[in-house]
Amino acid sequence: MQWLKVASNLAMGTVLMATMPGVGTAQAGSGNSPAAASPAIQTQAEVLNLEALAEQGKALLEKARAGSGSAGVTLANYSGHYTMLTARTKSGGGELHKHFADFLFVIDGEGTELTGGRMVNAKESAGGEVHGTALEGATPHTLHKGDVIHIPAGTPHQAIEAPGQTITIYVIKVQEPESHL
Repeated sequence: MQWLKVASNLAMGTVLMATMPGVGTAQAGSGNSPAAASPAIQTQAEVLNLEALAEQGKALLEKARAGSGSAGVTLANYSGHYTMLTARTKSGGGELHKHFADFLFVIDGEGTELTGGRMVNAKESAGGEVHGTALEGATPHTLHKGDVIHIPAGTPHQAIEAPGQTITIYVIKVQEPESHL
């Protein structure tokens, strides 16, 4: 698992992404599957301000507190990948995306991401998504504001939030090429 400190342009509050494929619209929801990512295909460069994402994340944290402990919104859909903003106030279950890698950029807060190991009570659903109650034998990675973690497709992972912890994450979900499926 690779750890990266976010480059200085992230620390200054702006990320510039020259991207592939029109203008997306935000969609509420916490699904992590392509079916949940339904905005129009983005075809222009996208500039994101980290302070604005953190503000949007505060509203998601309130939704998370009032609900299951997790809330998210799809920001943009591209050819082969999509972006999300997610917020957590509680730990989640184990998950694995057979067809998507995750790049997680911590916008605010802290938590732990477990990776690897064995999924407990695994159940596969549509689109190659696997969910379980927990991971056994996983490696913990402590995450803080400014950290980035890359989770390759097919890697079990689980978000852990200790009591009182919250985390807001900008997510890039990248679909594996057909030749790798």
